[in-house]
Amino acid sequence: MKKKLLDNLGLKIISVVVAIIFWLVVMNISDYTMTVRIDNIPVQQINGEVLANLDQVYDIASGDTVDIVVRGRRSIVSKLSKDDFVAVADLSKMSITNTVQIFVNPKSASISDDISITYVDNTMKLNLEEKVSAPFPIKAVTKGNPIDGYAVGDIEVKPNIVTIEGPKSAVDKITEVRATVNADGIRSQYEVECDIQLYDAYGEEIMNDKLSLSLSKVNIIVNVYPVKAVPINVSVKGTPGDGYDIGGVVYQPQTVRIAGPTDKLSKVSSIDINDISVSGLTENVETMLNINDYLPSGVFVAQDNPEVAISIRIEKLENVAFNINPNDINLIGKNNRYTYKVELSDGYNVVVSGLSDVVKEIDASSLKPSIDCSKLSVGINNNVTLDLMSIDGITYSFSGSVTVVVEER
Repeated sequence: MKKKLLDNLGLKIISVVVAIIFWLVVMNISDYTMTVRIDNIPVQQINGEVLANLDQVYDIASGDTVDIVVRGRRSIVSKLSKDDFVAVADLSKMSITNTVQIFVNPKSASISDDISITYVDNTMKLNLEEKVSAPFPIKAVTKGNPIDGYAVGDIEVKPNIVTIEGPKSAVDKITEVRATVNADGIRSQYEVECDIQLYDAYGEEIMNDKLSLSLSKVNIIVNVYPVKAVPINVSVKGTPGDGYDIGGVVYQPQTVRIAGPTDKLSKVSSIDINDISVSGLTENVETMLNINDYLPSGVFVAQDNPEVAISIRIEKLENVAFNINPNDINLIGKNNRYTYKVELSDGYNVVVSGLSDVVKEIDASSLKPSIDCSKLSVGINNNVTLDLMSIDGITYSFSGSVTVVVEER
């Protein structure tokens, strides 16, 4: 048996060597060396407290991910993805140009010696900024509506101040801090815990993980009150300038919904706005007034727009002169024992003054001139008063004089 094993030993050794060489050739062909690019490996930042201790915060300008090229055997490299690597930037080693070198290593130590890694760009660029803190009031807002006949009144926020810390540019963008509560269907006092949101000047919510808040939630107490509708009355005070008068007062809305505690709400039957002065004015007046300013404490306007729009028309007075015929004058209170004769001085007329739309409707007959004769004595009565029809918005002035001659029959 031993002799058979040793027969042709050289050929057998050569066969083994050839087999090994053949195996190596096959392996090199099927498991060849290759390169693969792997992109967007997230970069972890470590030792960031070094910057925090200097009252600085950082923002990544570039390099929050890194791209690499991996070289190695196909059997290993072809199976790799970004999840098989860890990328780290040590912020304590930041250069004077605010850059940090990124290092990438495989998570599995078993392949470390079987691959080589080159970087497309392994530099992280940082923006450094001063860290500041500032207090902000918390504004409570509601969404949704209580049940019909009720309105949201005063809202309490506890606590009502939050301190926000972070990069100065980010803190400066904050214009409002809100806590939003859902008021759908409520009809009595309602208390709930709400999250805090930050908003910029454009009403966009700010989402920035570099900002830290002293608290994240607040307690909101929403008070709800009954509603009723009342009329609005607008009147003016004072007199316009000489030769002018009020042509009209128009305002909207004429009714408004108000809300408040029942005992206070019951005392409000109308809203009277009577403090608008037109003294000495010669031009139209247009103004917007907040209706809440005319309501008692605790009562408020229960609609989106709490304002009333008021337009006051100031018009120039129009003057029209009318000649009066003595025969058109009605004599009242005559005594049958006397005769009466009316005499008007030369150029006697009546000047009617008023707004144009009123004056244009007046003629001499509509003035209905009359004289009260009951107090006239026998003889010549000079400067007798001529009475004219009273017309709203119209004033009279006279030129000349009236004489009435009274004689016995």
